[in-house]
Amino acid sequence: MDLLRPFRVRRNVFSGLLHIALMTIVIGACVTHFWGVQGEIHLRADKAETLTINPSALTESKSLSLFLWDFQIVFAEDGQTPVDYITELRILDRSRYVMAKAKGENMPVDEGTIRMNKPLKYNGWRFCQSDYDSDRMGVVLAYNYDPWGIGITYTGYALLLLAMIGFFFQKNTYFRVLWKELTSSSRFLGKAGVCAFAALIVVLALVMTKVVTPKPPLQPVLQTPLLGIHVSVIMLAYTLFAIIMINGIIGICMSVAESKATGARKDRLQISGQRLQNLSQLFLYPALFCLTTGIFIGAVWANLSWGRYWGWDPKETWALITMLVYACQLHWPLIIPKLHIAKHKSQIVYHIISVINFFFVLFTYFGVSYLLGGLHSYA
Repeated sequence: MDLLRPFRVRRNVFSGLLHIALMTIVIGACVTHFWGVQGEIHLRADKAETLTINPSALTESKSLSLFLWDFQIVFAEDGQTPVDYITELRILDRSRYVMAKAKGENMPVDEGTIRMNKPLKYNGWRFCQSDYDSDRMGVVLAYNYDPWGIGITYTGYALLLLAMIGFFFQKNTYFRVLWKELTSSSRFLGKAGVCAFAALIVVLALVMTKVVTPKPPLQPVLQTPLLGIHVSVIMLAYTLFAIIMINGIIGICMSVAESKATGARKDRLQISGQRLQNLSQLFLYPALFCLTTGIFIGAVWANLSWGRYWGWDPKETWALITMLVYACQLHWPLIIPKLHIAKHKSQIVYHIISVINFFFVLFTYFGVSYLLGGLHSYA
């Protein structure tokens, strides 16, 4: 049976929206890279510092004077573990100062507070807590001025979420074809079996989330509801990738046995190997979508904590590489005809790819943490 035939007849609206969303995110990232202003500034309690933006195609000249008014560390009940950092600022917008001085008015000074995961937003500027001096009389703030790039990128995130949810309700997709094929013809699955198996996967992912989530008291950067959502979605993706890898190992063994079998047994092994491939391909859609969702939830969290949604931290970079690797595997049914691989060989190639790709998951989770470190060294 040509499972791709219905998929070729009609194009999926939500698949198109998904690709548009990804292009929107890339455009937003380019705007941020070329026209956004990012950096760090060191403030001391006894000295004012000035930030200036030179005018460009997307920004006008801006200048702020910043005064560190107060800095506090909030500790947990043990009195030793920090759970939050609070920075109080006094801000002077120099453009408003010039106008007020010309009118003979008092100097306009604004107040602002920065807490971990709660950046200060001021006239397009965003300030986040980055570090502090050992004497607690100074702080390092991450700042950015990117009114266009963040808006475009977040629009891409929203479109991406809408596309991924809508995809599963769209008819005439390859996912729906696989679902019907497996639930109608597979003796060991059926719709009830697939649903029960999916529930088991979710429970397993939640258990893994409970195991890997740091125990309180948490570091200040982890004091957010996004922690549970981010970790749960990523663990669900990793669980599905692990099942795909196990399917791959079983499929390789079946392919080896098939090459030595004859007659009816050879046909049964070939059919079983194809069903395993279809099952892996079916799980690959929610797995990849969960990984993608987890990455972009992490990006939103990073924007709140560190003042940028992407910084090429090793964990971020390898999560992106893993996403791209599995995205290539997702398009495997469309790639096969162009590679002119025989059908009986395409199965074992697919299963080998499923096993190899899981090493990217293992390196992203374990290898990066123990070998490369970075801002995610606690993960």
